Amino acid sequence: MNLSPKSVKKTLQNKVNELSASSWQYTKKLRILQENSREPHYKNDFSTDDIDGVNGRRKLRECLVDEQGKICCYCMRKISTGSSHIEHFLPKESFLDKDLQYENLFASCNGEGTIIEDDEHCGHRKMNWWRKDMLSPTDMEVEKAFKYSPNGKISSVRGRTTENIAQEMIHNLGLDSFHLERDRLQAIEASEVFDDEEYSEEEIRSFIQYYSNKDNGTYVPYCKAIIDCLEEML
Repeated sequence: MNLSPKSVKKTLQNKVNELSASSWQYTKKLRILQENSREPHYKNDFSTDDIDGVNGRRKLRECLVDEQGKICCYCMRKISTGSSHIEHFLPKESFLDKDLQYENLFASCNGEGTIIEDDEHCGHRKMNWWRKDMLSPTDMEVEKAFKYSPNGKISSVRGRTTENIAQEMIHNLGLDSFHLERDRLQAIEASEVFDDEEYSEEEIRSFIQYYSNKDNGTYVPYCKAIIDCLEEML
């Protein structure tokens, strides 16, 4: 999951609270309804290979990527319009009535695997997998259900009601893949706050504040992994 800081969650939750979260998408859906006398759907109106479909997907990806501070909704990897895809949290094949609901749409990295077998992750790994108790990136419980360690590993938090589904999500989204663990470790080490210097509680909280917010519209990749490690220092 996008195990991101509270500020990211607040941004993502605006999907649910703001009908105008994507006025462009709303206008396009309304035009399709008026011109064709039918409800618009992703398969018919956004996934086509004509110029309208291609431009529609690109514009929608741009909206989602910018909204998410240019990090993946699941793993927090850095993404761009060209290195991401439109992710339906509730699979569009199973939830046709939600395939264009903005709160169900996210930007996921393309989750490329490496030479290691079964190393694919995020939206392309998840595919149509779904469970009723899955945690959406907009669910505030996400922050409490998952935990990052200083070695870059991710785990479900023991003793919570979400422990089992969180562990299933880690597996089915490939969030424990080798190269994600490696990249998270590198991000933690590159943050330069985990050196031998001792920091005051005030300084640590200022670091947490920094990694919890956008800088010029962008979050630091794997920011929640860094924040979890900082919070362990308090």
